[in-house]
Amino acid sequence: MQYEGRLAGTRYTFAVVEAGRLVGTVVLKRGAPGGGTAEVGYWTAGPARGRGVAPRAVEALTVWAFDVFAEDGLGRLDLLHEGDNHASCRVAEKSGYPLLEIVPAFPPYPLDGHRHSRKRLDGSEHGRSE
Repeated sequence: MQYEGRLAGTRYTFAVVEAGRLVGTVVLKRGAPGGGTAEVGYWTAGPARGRGVAPRAVEALTVWAFDVFAEDGLGRLDLLHEGDNHASCRVAEKSGYPLLEIVPAFPPYPLDGHRHSRKRLDGSEHGRSE
């Protein structure tokens, strides 16, 4: 799936490595090349949680995505998670993704979710709206 997604321009996954060990991944998911929005996803290994690994990885992916796909029309990145996932809320907020809306539960997800979003302001600001 990763290889096909990269070839199609719809999925870009990166390993997050610390001292030679895999501690997580970050991914950019685009519905189609040329679309104005994309989704950011991530995971971190248990021992890496709570140490700022995820926010740093999400920030790096955000800067990369806005730089690489600016001319392709990318203007907004979304980070979605289930509403009871407080750690993901903190990662989103630390990464400059404010809460945009509550997303109603939809199978297979049993709980309402959160959509956090970050917009590209211009090439020098990488979407950070501080």
